[in-house]
This record gives sequence, C-alpha cells and structure tokens, in this order.
Amino acid sequence: MIRELIGKGNTADVFDIGSNKVIKLFKAGYPKNSVEKEFENSRLINESDIHTVKSYELIEYKGRYGITYDKIDGISMLKVLTDDMQNLDKNAKTLAVLHKKIISHKTKTAISLKSILKKNIKTSDKLSMKTKVELIKKLNMLPDGNSLCHGDFHFGNIIVKQDIYYVIDYMNICQGHKLGDVARTVYLIEMTPVPTEANHIDEILKIKKQVTDIYLQEMGLTRDVLSDWIIITAAARLSELNNDQTNEIKNILEYLSDYGY
Repeated sequence: MIRELIGKGNTADVFDIGSNKVIKLFKAGYPKNSVEKEFENSRLINESDIHTVKSYELIEYKGRYGITYDKIDGISMLKVLTDDMQNLDKNAKTLAVLHKKIISHKTKTAISLKSILKKNIKTSDKLSMKTKVELIKKLNMLPDGNSLCHGDFHFGNIIVKQDIYYVIDYMNICQGHKLGDVARTVYLIEMTPVPTEANHIDEILKIKKQVTDIYLQEMGLTRDVLSDWIIITAAARLSELNNDQTNEIKNILEYLSDYGY
C-alpha cells in the first residue's frame, strides 16, 4: 500500500500509495480528533469552487492516523517565488487573488476563528495573566464574521501545476472575519524570522516586506486596518511555538511590548 516518502512535516509524513493517490500519515500519538478535524475541513473546502486536493477517507495504519488525498505533481508556490525573483510582483498579486477568492466564501459549519485565537492566548505560557485578560478584551471587541478562513494561508500551502494553483493544508480552516485571516497571512509572510544560518538575512527581510506590501495593495488593505488583528494573531501564535523557537518567541514578545502588552 505505502510506497515512497514524498513529503515530511512537523506533524505528518506524505507517502505515495499508487493510483495517483497519497496518504498524509500523522505522527504516532497525534490526536485522532485533530486528524478528524482536518478530514472534515477538507470535505468542507472540497465542496467549494476553490482548487483543492480532494480527500477520500480517514484511515489507521500501524498505529498512526492518516487521510488519503489525490496526488498533485506540482511545485510549491514558495519555490516558484524564490526561484523567480523577477516575478515577485506577479506572484504576490496571485497570492492575494487566491486569498480573496477563499474569504469571499461564507460558512457557518466551521469552528470560529475567534474561539481558536482565544484558546491559544489563554493556553500560552509566555504571557502573564494580566496580558491575557487585556488581549482577550481586545479580541472580544473585534468584529465577528462568517467568511471561510484558511487559517494558515501562505506561499508554502499552495501547489502549482500547469498554471493551476491548488490550496493545501486544511487543519486550520475556520470561519470568522476576513481581516483575521489576512492578518495571519501578513504575520506568516512578513513577521516570521529568517533562520539565523541563512545568507543575506537583511535582503530576505526586505523581500518579505516587499511581498507583503504588494499582497496588501492587491487586497486593498493597509497594516493600520489590520493592526489589532495582527496583535492578536501574534499573541496567539505563541502557543504554536516550542521552546526551541526562541527567535520568534522573542520577536513576538518585543512586538507585543511595543504596543503596551
């Protein structure tokens, strides 16, 4: 059944299983309810007119839970971006066009974005109780919505095949205000740190900002409009990071401090 390993991530491995299918096999001990959530999310977004990877079934294999999907022999949009810097403008605009299509959809069946952000802030061990209370108060004042939110939308979660852009990774799909999903994308593109071992770090940081500028311009939005959402997004991000990710944790805490948190 399982053939070669074709992808490896923090929570799951992807294996070819033949017949133009793959299995996303989650690590041993990964919660079954989280896998079920991704499967339900995949079915939800598969029903839309967005190009996605069709899911088929949830299975258990040698003590690990997995989901079978169609196999897409394409290239990550992140690789497309980094391999073709001459088309930076085009690729950043394409990201925005894809994102606008996603958040134009409405849903009432997915989990609430605000409930996810609230839970992540509450469970973070990097924030004081006073800061948590203040951040949750800010979150409660932000508008609700029922836009379809990807929850983790960035270049690495798009596969390009024959000029078709397939959106992947459905674990974080939720419903909420569209600005919340845009803020998450801005955070992931611009505010995540460059690995310390990378060459030309300053140049990479400039490119990250440039891409974000183009993306936001195409979205018709500004950082000022997103400011409160980005603060909340950054704070909630802390619960996703492990203690080895010291640079990003430090950056977030300094960012929050600049805003009085």
